[in-house]
Amino acid sequence: MERTGGGVENSGADSSLVVWSLLTFCLLSGPATGLSSGQGFPPLPPGLPGLAPGPVARSPLSPTVVIVPGRRPARLQPSWARVMAWELLEAGLVNVLVADWLLPPEQEITEGARQVGERLAQAIQTLLEDQGSSPDLFHLVGFGVGAHVAGVTGACLEGTIGRITGLDPFSPLFSEADSSLSLDPTDAQYVDVIHTNFNPNEPVAPLGVPRPLGHVDFYIGRGYQLPGCPQALMKREQYLLCSHQRAYRLFTSSIRSSTRSSTRSSTRSSTRSSCPLTAFPCQGVEDFQRAHCTHCHHPGLNICPQLGYDISWLPPDRPITFEPLTAVLDITATDPFCVKPFLLEVHLEGNASLEAQLFIQLKGDVRKTPVMLVSGPSLKQFEPHHIHQFMVSVDPAVQEIRTVVLHFYSQHLLYLAWRKTRIHIHHLVLTQLPRHQGLISYRTGSVTAVENQRVEVYLQMEE
Repeated sequence: MERTGGGVENSGADSSLVVWSLLTFCLLSGPATGLSSGQGFPPLPPGLPGLAPGPVARSPLSPTVVIVPGRRPARLQPSWARVMAWELLEAGLVNVLVADWLLPPEQEITEGARQVGERLAQAIQTLLEDQGSSPDLFHLVGFGVGAHVAGVTGACLEGTIGRITGLDPFSPLFSEADSSLSLDPTDAQYVDVIHTNFNPNEPVAPLGVPRPLGHVDFYIGRGYQLPGCPQALMKREQYLLCSHQRAYRLFTSSIRSSTRSSTRSSTRSSTRSSCPLTAFPCQGVEDFQRAHCTHCHHPGLNICPQLGYDISWLPPDRPITFEPLTAVLDITATDPFCVKPFLLEVHLEGNASLEAQLFIQLKGDVRKTPVMLVSGPSLKQFEPHHIHQFMVSVDPAVQEIRTVVLHFYSQHLLYLAWRKTRIHIHHLVLTQLPRHQGLISYRTGSVTAVENQRVEVYLQMEE
C-alpha cells in the first residue's frame, strides 16, 4: 500500500497542516497493492473556510487521526468517515488521514484485515521516518473490521501508537480467529472500545464483539435495538445495522463536544460539554440496570470514564496504570445522545408485598420523559422494609423535574378496588449521578400506590 496524492491543504497561516488526506488500499489477489488515486471517495463538505486543492503536506508536530472504515462493497462509500473528518477539523489542529480499503469478494476477511493492517503500518512508519513525527501523536479510529485493522497496525508498530479507538469491532469470524488478528490492549498505549451491538438482534447474531478488548470498554444500553433504532424487522437493513452503526455516530458526536474548538460559538460548546457521555465502571449491563454501579471508583482510577474523542479525564501516565475496566452507559435517540443518569431509591414500609413491574414518568416545567420501565422485563418482588434501587436515564431536555408518576403493574386483572394491593412508600429519593458535592436530588414524603393504578407525586428538590 502506498500513500496517494489526493488531498486538501490549509491555505491559511499553517500551510503544512494536512486537513484531509486519503490512503486508499485494495487487495486484488494475494498481497495488498496501492491505488494511484482515491477516486469516488466522498469529498469534504462545501464551505469549509481556508481550504483549496493542492498537494498533501503534513505537520509532524501535530496530532494525526487515521480513520479506518470497515469492510464495504465497492459501490458504497464510507460517508460517515467524511463527516467524522470534518468534525475533527473543526475540533482543533490535527492531521486527518482516511485509510479506505477494499477486498475482493472471495478474500477471507481476517487475512484481508491482516494484510491491510500491515500495509497501513508501513505507511505510518514511512511518515514517522520521513517527517520525524512521533507514534505518540497518532490516533487510529477503526469501525467494525477496521478496528481489527487498526489493531494489526498497532501490533506491527509494537504498541507505540498513542491511541486506538475501536468502534464496535466486528465479531463474525474474528471471535474464532487467531488473537493476533483481534484488537487488544497491547496494540497501543491507550485502547478504548465502544460496544454498541454486543447482544443479538433476533434472529441475527450480534455484529460486534461482546468481550472486552481494550483498557476501557464502553457498553451502550442493551447492546441491541438502541434508542432511535427500529424495533422490528420491517426496516430490515436498519434493524440489523442501526445499533452497530451507532458506534461511529457516538464518536463523531463526541468530537463536537470538544471545548478545544475555536471555530464554534461558546454557547454551542457550553451546551455540549455540560452533557458528557459519562459511563459507570461495572461488571455488566445487568448490574448497571439493577443500580449496582452508581459510583466512579475503580482501582487506580477515581473518576467515571467519558466516552469519546476527548480523554482529558484520563490520567496522563503511560503505560496505563489502572486495571482494564468495563463501563456502561445509556444514550438517547438523537445527537448528542447524552443522558442525565439518576438513582431512584424507593423505601417501602407496611406489611404488603407485590410482584410487579415498576413504570415511572418524570415531568419537568415544560417537558416530560416517556413512560419508562425501570424494574426490568421480568416481574420484581417489592418487599416491605426494603430499599429498592433503579437506574433512570433522563433526556437532558427535561429540566426542573417537578413530579413523578408511579405505576406498579402486576398483570393481575382485578376490577374490585378492595382486592388490589396497596404499596406504602415511606419516601422516594431521585439522585443525579455521578455523586459529588452540590449535586441535586429530589425527594417525596409518604405515598400510597395501588397496583395497576398510576399515582402522581410532587418532588421536593434538595441540594
